[in-house]
Amino acid sequence: MGIKNNLFNADFVLSRNRQPWIDYVRGICIIMVCYRHCFDGLTNADIQTQGYIVFKYLNVFLFSFRMPLFFIVSGLFVAASLNKKGLGNYVSDRFKVIFYPLLVWGTIQITLQLQFAPYVNAHREVIDYLNLIIYPRKIEQFWYLNALFVVGVIYAFIKVKLKLTSLQHLAVALVFYGIGGYLHAIRTGAFIFTDVFHYYLFFAIGDNISQFVLNKDKAKYFTQLKYVLPVFVLFIITHYFFTKINLRHNQDYYIEHYMPLFFLVVALTGCCFIVQISFLLEKAGILKFLRIVGYHSLFIYVMHLIVLAATRALLVHVFDISSVPVLLTIGISMGITLPIIIYNILSKAGAWWLFSLKKPVEELNFTKETYKKKLLASNKVYETVTPGKSYTGTQ
Repeated sequence: MGIKNNLFNADFVLSRNRQPWIDYVRGICIIMVCYRHCFDGLTNADIQTQGYIVFKYLNVFLFSFRMPLFFIVSGLFVAASLNKKGLGNYVSDRFKVIFYPLLVWGTIQITLQLQFAPYVNAHREVIDYLNLIIYPRKIEQFWYLNALFVVGVIYAFIKVKLKLTSLQHLAVALVFYGIGGYLHAIRTGAFIFTDVFHYYLFFAIGDNISQFVLNKDKAKYFTQLKYVLPVFVLFIITHYFFTKINLRHNQDYYIEHYMPLFFLVVALTGCCFIVQISFLLEKAGILKFLRIVGYHSLFIYVMHLIVLAATRALLVHVFDISSVPVLLTIGISMGITLPIIIYNILSKAGAWWLFSLKKPVEELNFTKETYKKKLLASNKVYETVTPGKSYTGTQ
């Protein structure tokens, strides 16, 4: 089947024609996530990153919109999913594909951090297994999956049981956002609730704009220069000030925690621009590797910190490499590609349950059918004719 399909599942991913721009969005965002975690990992490991001003600047400049955009994209499909599945099945599916991998890979990551404590940046304790559920901000990236699951469940419950319209629900979400801003301002952890209140609004925005964004007739608003250029200008201006203010206070979260209204403007501007870029990439049919990365974004998310830590330890302690550009380039490349490869190898070997309780039937069936077709084609090419007949090579 070839490396690109065995290891990257490329044919299946690229055969999916339903809203390809969403895979572009996820691909762009997960690469930015990996960049940040790789750069921060080097800094926390006492690698001298201070002299690389451009890398530091980009680390903050690209920080505002990644996670809000993940919530918006998830919110795009909540109404359609509830109409199709109902509340119970919707919640069940979110547990299977979001909360379950959090438990599995969070447990794996914590266990590895405990076992290899001298070589990792994190300081783990046994209580951290419980923190995956009640205080996930203490467990690196896993706060996102926890918040995404809880936000989706609460939003769906309110939407179905209280029968709020999307606009009414948006008003509730704005109140929640204000509560989240207050919790940030007074510097209280509030367990999982701060992130739930903070990101609920972005999920609600996704639901409210779904009929517009998912309507192919509206694609012109995301691809025509007269719409893209003003958003690009706003993106540059807002993110310039976002970066400048955060760097001045030496806190990447300063605006998000203490200037929530400005953060909302910055984040939504960034989200809109990345969506436009993704529509343009879909229209041009280029950089398709981003679609492959985006399709695997969840699997990259749960594994990339493990890969980054292992890669950094190997390069620094075994090969004695200290060049920040080299460490960043290799680290990000490995942090993106290795999780994709690991997922596809394990999934094809029958260990898909490590990533979800919901079997990827469509994906596995595609792989099986592709293998059968190629095997049949191979047999036709190499099949020998019966004695006495000439060989033609194909039938």
